[in-house]
Amino acid sequence: MIRRFGSMIGVTLLEILLVLAIAAMIIVMSVRYYQGASASAQVNAFLQQLQGIAAAADSLAIGSGSYSGTTQSNIVTFLGGSTAVFGLPWGGSISVSAGASTYTLTISPRPSAAVCAQIISKIQQNSRYSGYSTTCQTFRYSATS
Repeated sequence: MIRRFGSMIGVTLLEILLVLAIAAMIIVMSVRYYQGASASAQVNAFLQQLQGIAAAADSLAIGSGSYSGTTQSNIVTFLGGSTAVFGLPWGGSISVSAGASTYTLTISPRPSAAVCAQIISKIQQNSRYSGYSTTCQTFRYSATS
């Protein structure tokens, strides 16, 4: 019996495995991209929150020259009653404790390690953040750099 290659129909196991390997690589790359984009979005949202809180605290401290009167409720009032600035992009909240020339922001729960590393690298560029924990749990903001 003579078989002709033109009359064979179907795919081989090797072809199926090749297609599955390519599909798996595309899925893995897209998941990694999504995780990176999600972490960057969380970092940017958090840094915007810190900037908003810092601007409000600086404005509240202008009259007295001290952060000691800066409370979470004062900042909420200054920002038009929106408590959204104290909610974290990864869930949880920010609390404020103020001293004379500094105030400290405490966040709970901590962000993931990837998000924390990005926050630390960006926070280091602002000299007014004089102290921060490497676990991204506390950030101390100073009146002067």
